[in-house]
Amino acid sequence: MTDAPAQRPALSLSVRLIAGAMVWLALMLAIGGGVLAVAFRDTVEREYGHRLDAMLRGLIAAMETTPDGTVKLARPLGNPRFGQVYSGWYWQITPPAGRAVRSRSLWDGVIETVAGGPALHLRRAKGPNGEDLLIAERDLRLPGTDGVTHVLIAGGLNEIREGVRRFDLMLISALGLLGAGLAVAILIQVRFGLRPLRAMTADLDAVRNGERARLAERYPQEVAPLAKAMNSVLDKDAELIERARTHVGNLAHALKTPLAVLSAEVESGQDKTVMLDQVRTMRRLIEHHLGRASAVAGAERVLGLGVPVRETAGRIAAVLGRVFAERALSIDIDVPADTVFRGHREDLEEILGNLMENACKWAAGRVRVSARQSASGFELTVSDDGPGMAPQQAAEAARRGKRLDTRSPGWGLGLSIVSDLVEVNGGDIAFSRADIGGLAVHVRLPNRT
Repeated sequence: MTDAPAQRPALSLSVRLIAGAMVWLALMLAIGGGVLAVAFRDTVEREYGHRLDAMLRGLIAAMETTPDGTVKLARPLGNPRFGQVYSGWYWQITPPAGRAVRSRSLWDGVIETVAGGPALHLRRAKGPNGEDLLIAERDLRLPGTDGVTHVLIAGGLNEIREGVRRFDLMLISALGLLGAGLAVAILIQVRFGLRPLRAMTADLDAVRNGERARLAERYPQEVAPLAKAMNSVLDKDAELIERARTHVGNLAHALKTPLAVLSAEVESGQDKTVMLDQVRTMRRLIEHHLGRASAVAGAERVLGLGVPVRETAGRIAAVLGRVFAERALSIDIDVPADTVFRGHREDLEEILGNLMENACKWAAGRVRVSARQSASGFELTVSDDGPGMAPQQAAEAARRGKRLDTRSPGWGLGLSIVSDLVEVNGGDIAFSRADIGGLAVHVRLPNRT
């Protein structure tokens, strides 16, 4: 048989929070940086187009028509790069008839014209040297000419691309510094935010080392419910330990007298009947205290489990019917089929078993078990038609651990165990006169959600 594979340890909260924040931060910075870069590029190109439009207007203002119908510039444009060959800055005038007039920078090249109408038209094209150009163009009707004159002016895109690249580098550097600063802030925030959990860990270590009994109550409201729940568990454990100590002390104290009697009888060599009686007494005491300790130790209720009460009561009734067969007792089970007990099966069996056994011991011929569920909780009643008990006895029986009759073997021990179980489950136990003539024991347990 092979061992089951070891489970991988779960990631710490710090790693989860930091990793999640870092991924989100990187995503947001990347999206934000991309949006800024695209917006800057569009803005630069738009401004570049406005600049070309202004230069195109200057070109149109410098144009004049000669008597023979040709077009020429009355004055040179102010940008000296129009005179540098293949500088990336070009202008070109194409009259309706005749040869196109162009800037010296075009040399012997020609930029293909596109009919655009009288409105400004911006487009991209390749220059005479293979460079990328942004072209501003429009069609005009000049005085003294027939037809449309096409005017364009072009500027190289490399000029604005270099500016865009510089901006991108600055943007990446700025976002990198911003991301580093935010990452440090995230680390500090996570460390500061998880400080209450580290304080709780230190408090738990102090509890484990015996330096304190409970967790402190100084935690933030998000962690306070966890601390409260842990304190409830610690208080419950302390209560169980104290009860166990009490039971051990009671058992030790109760065994002193029988042991002393046994010692005296052994030394004197008298009748063994006395010694056997003391042995039986010690056995009952041991069973009693062990039962109470078991009841307390196992009384933590299991939420969500439903133990069928009718089925459990019927099974116990069948066993008791065989035990008390010579008395021909009638055990009536008046429990709806859907009634369930929210808790340990052993608790229900312990409560029902002890109450039904005590009822069978004292019943004249009839025992009745009834149970009901309501919105407030669970109620169980076990009745018999025996002699019942006086009001003073009922008050004594309601006291935890009080035996009613020390002369009858086992009488009172079961009720004591039931009382302990009911108390640690947050319920109560009551005694009354049964309508069938004897004792009725009522057990009420609240619903726990």
